[in-house]
Amino acid sequence: MRYSVVIPAYNEAESVGELHREVSEVMAGFRQEYEVIFVDDGSFDDTPTRLADLVRADPHVRVIRFRRNSGKSAAYTVGFEAARGEVVVTLDADLQDDPAELPKLIEGLDPPEPDPGSGTPDSVPADLVVGWKQGRIENEPAKTLPSRFFNSLVHLLFGLRLHDSNSGFRAMRRAVATSLELYGDLYRFIPELAYLRGFRVIEVGVAHRRRKYGRSKYGVKRFWTGVVDLVTVRFITGFTQKPLHFFATVGLFPLVAGIGLEIYVLVRKLLGDHFREHVAALVIGVLLIVVGIQLAATGLVGEMITAQARKRGYEAQELGRN
Repeated sequence: MRYSVVIPAYNEAESVGELHREVSEVMAGFRQEYEVIFVDDGSFDDTPTRLADLVRADPHVRVIRFRRNSGKSAAYTVGFEAARGEVVVTLDADLQDDPAELPKLIEGLDPPEPDPGSGTPDSVPADLVVGWKQGRIENEPAKTLPSRFFNSLVHLLFGLRLHDSNSGFRAMRRAVATSLELYGDLYRFIPELAYLRGFRVIEVGVAHRRRKYGRSKYGVKRFWTGVVDLVTVRFITGFTQKPLHFFATVGLFPLVAGIGLEIYVLVRKLLGDHFREHVAALVIGVLLIVVGIQLAATGLVGEMITAQARKRGYEAQELGRN
């Protein structure tokens, strides 16, 4: 099996048939074995019936159905586990991702070799190719500015520069798909998780279409939850094994500010002022020092927990070898 196309679907009865037709036409052009895996995320409309019809009509189609809505991370996880292809492709079921752009994504994984003597440098194969949606300003103007801010924040925290980090239109090698541990809303950070694991991530421009059926399932609150999740991902990927680094760094600011206030009050006292004239600064300084110490103590507790977890893991390995 060369290609696996994983498509999460939630209440997309109107679009799954049309999407299947478009994907099948494109994949047939590669002339290699492929499969299309629809993951029905607990749909309560006619989506299960439409997908059942596709399974009966096309041997390339496989369907995995959740009994209740479990979210995209769960859908991707079971889809990646079921995928048998060397290359795993993902796209949304709402028809906004154009399957005709799939060759661009796949070519990014295996770029063509330059002609001998042309002087063109060899292209470096990528492990994950993200589709950069073109024309999104016209199709979804309300999402453009938040998306730019979000992608800038991604670059600041992870060092990975993408124009559309949250795009669900991707092609990746099987090694990338199997390395991902997704839960909650971590599906939104697949490029960042792959990048932190040492895989090469690039992007290519792809066409973006207006939503043809239904309405978007994401509201305004998604922006705020996305920022919170982004900080969460950065913490669990960068500080899980060294929590003291994070908490001590955060606690340094209130600690220094608190000590500075106390020194200021002491200097004013030595210059003849009364303590009662600076009670607010005195109290605030003490509180800031306490907060800084508590954060550092939290980091130390985290270090002890991490050390015990590593110790237990080593002991289990040693016993296993014996």
